[in-house]
Amino acid sequence: MKNILIYLGAGLVCVGLLFWSLESFNASQGHWEAEIGRVETQLALTLRLAGREDRPFNRQIVIADREAGTHPAGTFSLPDQAEQMPGNRQTFQDTTIRPGRVIFQWEGHEFDLRLNGLTVDGKEYDWKDQTPIVLVR
Repeated sequence: MKNILIYLGAGLVCVGLLFWSLESFNASQGHWEAEIGRVETQLALTLRLAGREDRPFNRQIVIADREAGTHPAGTFSLPDQAEQMPGNRQTFQDTTIRPGRVIFQWEGHEFDLRLNGLTVDGKEYDWKDQTPIVLVR
């Protein structure tokens, strides 16, 4: 009986350490960020992986038929601040392992953020290409 309690206690400590290490690992992997701004007179959205300067994932999306000022400028951590982002409707999130995957709709377009690429309205874009993505509603 004594051995069972020792093994049970050791098992609980191991599970606790596993959860603590996963949480620590997740915190170090960064998070998705969306910044509402402007490019000249047009509305712009910059999507990036924040907290990981060694991974320069950053793309700018210009909504060509919307004027800047449609939404107030601001930066939002996704998915944590998704409900605070004006005009945003989050449809999916899996952040078990950060930064994870976040899908949201904004200004009539769907955005799917993943480490292996960015999908906008079903079209795949590479994070390495820094050409602005121009969208029309």
